[in-house]
Amino acid sequence: MNYKISLRLTVFNCIAASLIVTLAQHGHAQTYMPQKNGQFYLPDEWLLGSGQTFHYRVPATSGGRPLGSREPTRGERNAVDRISELFAASESKVLLLGDGSEIVDMRLKAPAREDGLLLSASIDKSVTAFSAGIAVCDGKIALDTLASDVLPELAGTDIGKTTLRDNLKMASGTTRAFDDSQSLTAEETADMQSGRKSFMDFLKGRLGVARFWTKPGERFDYKSQDPLLVGMMVTAAYGMHGKKFREWQTEYFFPKVQTSDRRIQGTDRFAYAQSDGNTRMTLKDWARLAVFIQASRKSTGCYGDFIREATSTQIQSDRRFAKMYNGYGYFTWTDNQDIPNSYSALGYGGQAIVWSTTNDKYIIVFSNSTSAREIHRMAKLWLESQ
Repeated sequence: MNYKISLRLTVFNCIAASLIVTLAQHGHAQTYMPQKNGQFYLPDEWLLGSGQTFHYRVPATSGGRPLGSREPTRGERNAVDRISELFAASESKVLLLGDGSEIVDMRLKAPAREDGLLLSASIDKSVTAFSAGIAVCDGKIALDTLASDVLPELAGTDIGKTTLRDNLKMASGTTRAFDDSQSLTAEETADMQSGRKSFMDFLKGRLGVARFWTKPGERFDYKSQDPLLVGMMVTAAYGMHGKKFREWQTEYFFPKVQTSDRRIQGTDRFAYAQSDGNTRMTLKDWARLAVFIQASRKSTGCYGDFIREATSTQIQSDRRFAKMYNGYGYFTWTDNQDIPNSYSALGYGGQAIVWSTTNDKYIIVFSNSTSAREIHRMAKLWLESQ
């Protein structure tokens, strides 16, 4: 049964009000994230909102990675014109076509604004993986480090026996996500929102229980707890409490990205990071992230090696939520049947950054409800244009 979502509700009221229960092939698959015409859907209040009062907030700073602009080449003009038509006909709110540090085209639909914040949805999973690479290359944690080695509160749990690599591959082997890709039930979400339970409580409980007979690391299964755990592991490896991942990112990751605008990042009421999908940045800061990853992928040294691994297939995808992707790196989608020689960060409702592996081009899209296939049509035109 679907309950109509009032666009006047806050993000968390929306969650509580949009409970949908369906019957899946192997039992009940609970979903509570909003949908529209059977598609994942993010209302403007989510996509363009400012989060909750208890979320982690960072003010704007001076400077930032330089971003220039240029006109499309003659060969690119047809692609840009066709992309413009596709964007206009979609439920996408924001589009940016980049080539290295140069922005070639940028489009917004009201109420989106250039200086407004854009919700990552699960693009944040990729950000969590890229952040973890800093910790690995700092020598603070290894890909084979067990979760319980840095988080003793997980000793004796199944998820505590998984490694950083297992979780980055979305292969902890623990509780399966529901049909909306979320791991928490509506009731658990309410407990999190109210402060009755923390993300750590869920990892020590239902979300940390083994599901597969295979060893951790062997079987892909998209879900929320793996990126939640990675954020905690990285923070604990620096001797900080596991709930300080957002502070850690502010000190160790985002200065390397060279963001400059304000940022809001999701946490629970205990300050554990919602590192599976809740970072809000401006469009140009998302572009700075895209440029940083593209440049890092071409660099030498430990972090370049890590990003090349993260954006290359490490495990075969089960295609449950992204049917056109055959592979998965570290919280990043690979082996795109629609666009060879690319890798992607994807989010609920149609958030995407798609990068080329053969040139410096990338596309950024933030949407209310746009399918990956629609995004790929635009991305293919841009990434393959000359």
